[in-house]
Amino acid sequence: MKMRFRPRWYFFIALVSITLIGPLSLHLFIPAMSAVKEAFGVSTGMAQLTMSLAMLSMAFFTVAYGGLSDRFGRKRVLLGGLVLFTCGAAACMVAANMPMLLAGRILQGAGAGCGVVLARAIARDVYGQDRVAQVIAYLTAGYVLGPMFAPLIGGQLTTLFGWRALFVLASAVGLVVILAVAFAVPETRAGKVAVARGVFAGYKALLRRRSFVGFMLQPGMLSAAFYTQATAASFLAAEHLAADASDIGLWFFAFPVGFMTGSFISGRIGANRSIEFMTILGGVIGVANGALLAGWLYFGGVSMAALYIPGMFVSLAQGLSMPYAQAGAMAVDTELTGSASGAVVFSQFFWPAALQQLTGLLADGTWVPMAAVHFAAVTAALFAAWMAVGAKGSAFKFK
Repeated sequence: MKMRFRPRWYFFIALVSITLIGPLSLHLFIPAMSAVKEAFGVSTGMAQLTMSLAMLSMAFFTVAYGGLSDRFGRKRVLLGGLVLFTCGAAACMVAANMPMLLAGRILQGAGAGCGVVLARAIARDVYGQDRVAQVIAYLTAGYVLGPMFAPLIGGQLTTLFGWRALFVLASAVGLVVILAVAFAVPETRAGKVAVARGVFAGYKALLRRRSFVGFMLQPGMLSAAFYTQATAASFLAAEHLAADASDIGLWFFAFPVGFMTGSFISGRIGANRSIEFMTILGGVIGVANGALLAGWLYFGGVSMAALYIPGMFVSLAQGLSMPYAQAGAMAVDTELTGSASGAVVFSQFFWPAALQQLTGLLADGTWVPMAAVHFAAVTAALFAAWMAVGAKGSAFKFK
């Protein structure tokens, strides 16, 4: 049911700013990792923990935020997450040693987990089922700006002022977003789940529904295909083609271009196509991309075009179908919208991490492991889409 609240432009801007908290905590820090390694005199592996621990913390806390928001309300839980993010950034800013920095990064990641999950749940509350896929598509288009520009900003700040400046910026942004939420975002949770129902009980109920499992797995598997190709292509480009970082960065732009295009198309389509149709379409495009990637590399050999141009299509598939899969997951049980949003975002963190690691373990210097894992992921995404569509009791029409 759509709540009685008339969203204005500043409400949507506030939602976009909430989604940017995640990229701000991860991608802004990428250029500073070597500076942190030098500052504290630690190994490369230890320095990398500042990234991996933040990402793991973010992934697992997305699950908690969804359930908590269903039980206690969106705004209260969102403000709590934003406070954690800001406190974590401030702790990193003043960290005197590596353990303190790692603790701050874990806290920052835990807070950042609230962003995408609750922005989507709030969008569902306010705009209703008919418009939520369109709104999520626009939110996602705004979200992708973070990974595109945050590393550039982080690199410049680190060069000019040192790595601690990144956390000064993150702390300031956290405070601004807290104020924006406090004044521009109302409580959108109409009613509460019974207090006796545990925070994680909603996930157990959702996972019993085949339609929900399908909608949850489809975007997770497409994200896994995306990240598997993106990371492995960088190594293959450097080892086979002697490409430097600037060349790789230029070709990598194909990924966000595809994603932005898909998100824009999803936003324009709105409710003109069903959730099932768009979810299936994403899976079909993903499988076609997997075949294109393997075929191009097999018949044409390793080239920058073969490694990166297919990435435009798998990211296009993500942008096209992810908002609809998210909307489908949240529509399975309208009393558990936050839990559903949290589970989908967790899937989008967990499966990429798992399949990237698998690709690394299988790496043999050729393109075959990347292409094989990529194709398995897109095939799983298509299977998940069919599972969602074929589940009994589907609330949607395929059109």
